[in-house]
Amino acid sequence: MSFMLKIQWDIMDGREDDFRKNQEALCKVMLDHPGVICYHVDYPSENVSQWTELYATDEAFAAHLANEKGKEPLGKLIEMSNKITCQCWGKPNAGSKEILVGFGTTYHDMGKDAFILNPRADKDSLT
Repeated sequence: MSFMLKIQWDIMDGREDDFRKNQEALCKVMLDHPGVICYHVDYPSENVSQWTELYATDEAFAAHLANEKGKEPLGKLIEMSNKITCQCWGKPNAGSKEILVGFGTTYHDMGKDAFILNPRADKDSLT
């Protein structure tokens, strides 16, 4: 089942540059997994990074987190954070929820048919 995560990382003072370097490395890992639909990262303030992640399937989520190239940068991001807040929309399976426990994830309802991945999505479409 597809799902979306919104994650806020509250970054330790003095660790912003290292955080950004590891975030960039982790974002590159998503390119190994076509089921990772989107990784959006922004920095609304010096010590805060907010991410939106869309996963087509639980398998894509698990594969992305199991990717050896991502384990070190993810571990460093966790170490450099004072607090991680993770919100989830959709219906991840039990395996995904087990992974998300480590991020203190909360689950949220949404409107009927409000989160649908277009089965005809085409990155090369002009329409």
